[in-house]
Amino acid sequence: MNRLLLLLLFISLDVYSFSMGDAINIAGRQRMLSQRITQAYMLRGIQPGAERHLQTFERCMREFSDNLDQLATFNEAAPIRADLQAVQREWSAFEEVARQPVSKHSAEMLFRRSNTLLPAAHNYVMRLQELSDHKSAELVNIAGRQRMLSQRIAKNYVALFWDVAGEEGVKGLYEDLAEFQHMLDFLLQSPLNTPQINRNLLKTQGHLSYARRGFDAEMQISEERQIHVITGTTDMMLRNMDVITGQYTDLLNTAHLSAR
Repeated sequence: MNRLLLLLLFISLDVYSFSMGDAINIAGRQRMLSQRITQAYMLRGIQPGAERHLQTFERCMREFSDNLDQLATFNEAAPIRADLQAVQREWSAFEEVARQPVSKHSAEMLFRRSNTLLPAAHNYVMRLQELSDHKSAELVNIAGRQRMLSQRIAKNYVALFWDVAGEEGVKGLYEDLAEFQHMLDFLLQSPLNTPQINRNLLKTQGHLSYARRGFDAEMQISEERQIHVITGTTDMMLRNMDVITGQYTDLLNTAHLSAR
C-alpha cells in the first residue's frame, strides 16, 4: 500500500511539473481569460440563443481555476506566493459575479471586476519574469499580454455594443488598439525571433488591420454582422499570439536548460 501511495504521489507531481517559461505562459493566460470570460458573459446577454458563448464562458472559467491550482504547485515561485494569493482573492470576487444570471446590471459589475482581476494577474506575471532573470522571459510576457489585449479589445467593443461600459469602454478600446500595434512592432524587432515567429507576427498584423476597419466603421455591414466579424477576428489574433507565446516559451526553456 505504501508503494502504491508513493507511486500516486510521483504521478501527481509529474503531472504538475513545469518550467519557469511554462509558468509565465500559464500565468499570462490568466490575464487573457479575465477578459475573455467577461466578453463571453456579455455575448450571452446579447445573443442568448448562441450556445457557443456559454461553452466559451464555462471552458474559460474552468481553465482559470485549474491554472490557479497548477501555479500554486510551482515551487520556484514560492518567494512570490503572496502575489498569487492576491490573484486568488480577486478571482473569488470575480467568480461570484460571473456566476450570477446574465443581465446588464451584473455585466456592468463583471466589467469592473475584470478591470481589478487583470492588474493582479499581470503583477504576478511580472514577478515571475523578475524571478526568471532572462531576456526571453520578457518576450513570453509581452506576447502573452498581446493575447490579453486581443480579448480586452473585444470585451470593450462588446461592452460598448451592449451599452454597459460608457466612456471608459471607448477610451480603453482605442488605447488597447494602439498598445497592441506598438508591442507588435516591438516583438517584430526582437533579434531572438525565429523565421516562424516573424511569420506569425506578420499574420497577426494582417488580422489587426482587418479588425481596425470594423472599429473605424469602414465596413458596410449590419451591427449584428459587425460584432461577429470583430469578435471572430480578435479570436484569430488570440490564437496567433498564443502560438507565438508558446514559441517564445520554448526559447526561454532552452535558455534555462543551457544555463544549467
